[in-house]
Amino acid sequence: MTDERLPWYVKLVVGIGAWITAVVLMFLGGAIVFVALEFETGGALAMIGAAYLWLGLWIIRQPDRGIFANQLGVATAAAGAALVSGGFAAEAEEVWIGIPVAAAIAAAVFMVSTNRILQFLTAALAAGFFVATLVTERTPYALDIVALATPVGLYLLLRSPKRDITPAAIVLLLLFPLYSIFIVPDAYWVRDLETGGWIARTIHMALFLWLVSLHWKQRANQGLNQGAIAFIVAALVVCVLLPPGGSAALLIMTFAYVTGSMPFATLGVVLQAQYMVRYYYSLEMSLLNKSFLLMAVGAILLVAWWLAERGRQQGATHE
Repeated sequence: MTDERLPWYVKLVVGIGAWITAVVLMFLGGAIVFVALEFETGGALAMIGAAYLWLGLWIIRQPDRGIFANQLGVATAAAGAALVSGGFAAEAEEVWIGIPVAAAIAAAVFMVSTNRILQFLTAALAAGFFVATLVTERTPYALDIVALATPVGLYLLLRSPKRDITPAAIVLLLLFPLYSIFIVPDAYWVRDLETGGWIARTIHMALFLWLVSLHWKQRANQGLNQGAIAFIVAALVVCVLLPPGGSAALLIMTFAYVTGSMPFATLGVVLQAQYMVRYYYSLEMSLLNKSFLLMAVGAILLVAWWLAERGRQQGATHE
């Protein structure tokens, strides 16, 4: 039986085993550097990481590799990229040093390998160092700065260049939602100038309108009807009422609708649900006022749905 025909649960077990093996190798390399050789510098860590990165890339470039070897190569190369970037940052004692190093490694991986998992992990590593720099430097308007990655990722997904960089585009698109969930779970809900958020909302609303315009351009000779206009207005109102994460989730759902992507649609729904739950419990208002706010948002969406359905039915009748 070939690797492609193996049951998914067998692939899962083999993949987990390969990743555990890679983690053990990473700790083994660290032990060799810091214990056996008694090196205590970030440069030594970067050297062992470079060896891991080369080994991992060599494994995944072998044409006759099996599923275990493929997963082992990905995990080893990813661990090596993290060790190299972290080693340079530790040597310089500056977190931001890891950003250009991780970005250079990600660019090299995209050039020499077509493995999407490794491409995604190395791009995520560069994004992680970027976020870590914002946190350690206590950068003001951090939410708005992170939101700048969203239009870049969205554009790359819709207008992919000759070389496929979809994994990096996905990382850029998901950077803002993940940052708002895991990095600023409390300050995220406070609408203050230091945290930011209004520029992020503006970016998300502009991108939403752009996606809608792209969708209607694809519909030959069909202009905006009453239902579509109502939906656009309702969506923009919801973007203003909800936190920036809510507008980001709505943007992802709109992107999924325009491109017909079920994974992105599922992701957008899950993100929107958790944002609304957290937003509801974080509002500093009475339970009655919270209920009125959610009822208002729901009513707006229901009216928009009704107008959209009415417009669709009228269009079908005229045809």
